[in-house]
Amino acid sequence: MDEQLLCFNSKLLPEDLEVACVFYDDSLWDRILNNLEIVPRTQAETDYTRKQLVAYILVRSGELFLTYRRTPKTNEQRLRELYSIGIGGHVNVEDRSQFSLFSTDTEFNIEFIRDAAWREINEEISIGSRVVREPEIIGFINDDSNDVGRVHFGIVWQLDIEKAEVSAKGSRGLGELEFNPLPHLISNKDQFESWSQLLIEYLAAKDI
Repeated sequence: MDEQLLCFNSKLLPEDLEVACVFYDDSLWDRILNNLEIVPRTQAETDYTRKQLVAYILVRSGELFLTYRRTPKTNEQRLRELYSIGIGGHVNVEDRSQFSLFSTDTEFNIEFIRDAAWREINEEISIGSRVVREPEIIGFINDDSNDVGRVHFGIVWQLDIEKAEVSAKGSRGLGELEFNPLPHLISNKDQFESWSQLLIEYLAAKDI
């Protein structure tokens, strides 16, 4: 069965938005949540009028950030063998159904998207440390410079854990997991997928 994804019309994005950037805009976030639509994945992958909503989670322990390399088993063929600092994937109808079990609110909200982020975390990794802070949104990623980015829109979350103790679950396409400081990420930025490169630049500019 074709996966049913949550998308929004790319016309909701500001006209003066940079081709590739990490940013945050409260009013845009409200518009996105109020205009989400369900689209089959096979259709969404080639529909450049829509953006697929993606939860992209940064895992941090103190001054160290989780990095990994996407193996040939990763679902997204266009990202294979590249390094990443974001764990995540599409927000889909199943996330909406799970959210509805605990709320009578039929509208999408931040708690619903947070549940989707937690699902991605739990599917991809095992955390062997105490969670210091629940996932918080630190920005959006939009990158229209390549075919992957043109149909995706990232909701960037940061999850803080006490110790750098994380392992991959099964064979889901994550390899070479390790924690690295921001200076290491900056000096090796070219080895990362485009979204991670943008996020590394954003973190460096904010001196996080």
